[in-house]
Amino acid sequence: MRVIAGMHRSRLLVEVKSKSTREIKDRVKEAIFNSIGPYFSNEIILDLFAGSGALGIEGLSRGADKAVFIDNYYLAIKTIKHNIESLKLEDESEIINSGYLDYLYKTEKKFDIIFLDPPYDMEEINNIITIISERKILKENGIIVCLYEKNNDINPTNNGIIEYKQKNIGITKISFMKWGI
Repeated sequence: MRVIAGMHRSRLLVEVKSKSTREIKDRVKEAIFNSIGPYFSNEIILDLFAGSGALGIEGLSRGADKAVFIDNYYLAIKTIKHNIESLKLEDESEIINSGYLDYLYKTEKKFDIIFLDPPYDMEEINNIITIISERKILKENGIIVCLYEKNNDINPTNNGIIEYKQKNIGITKISFMKWGI
C-alpha cells in the first residue's frame, strides 16, 4: 500500500497486521480522491475507523492541514503512529484511541472531509451519519466519503445529509455525501 499523490507520493505505508482490519486498495483510494479533488488546502479531515491511516495520510499528502485518526484497535493505533512518524506528519496529525461513538458524542471539532470506513460486517453507517448530522460535525461545505460492502445500501438522505455520487469498485461501494440544499 502506498501514498498515491502529493508531497509523499509513492511512499509505502505499513498495513495493520490483522485479519480483523481490511486495508483499502490503491484503486479505491484513487477513485475517492479523483472524485473529491486531487489536491487540498486548509481542510481538516476525520479518518474514522482509520486502520492504517491511509485515507487521512493521503489527504495530508495532498495538502490538507490536519487529520484526526480514530480507531480503538491497538494494532491499528500502533500502525497509524508508525506511518505518521515515518512520513514526519506528527504536527498535522492527531491519533485518538477511542470507539467511534465515544468520539462522535464528545468531539466539538468540525470537519471538511470525513472518511467513514467501518468493517463491512458492521451495519452502522446510517446511524453514524445521523450522529454527524445531529451534532453538526460536518462543516457546511463538507463531504462524507462512506465505504461499505457493495451488497449493502445506505440511506440516500439522512437528516439533511444527501448522497450526491456513488461508485462501485470490486466488492466496495463508495458513497459521497454532503449537506442537502
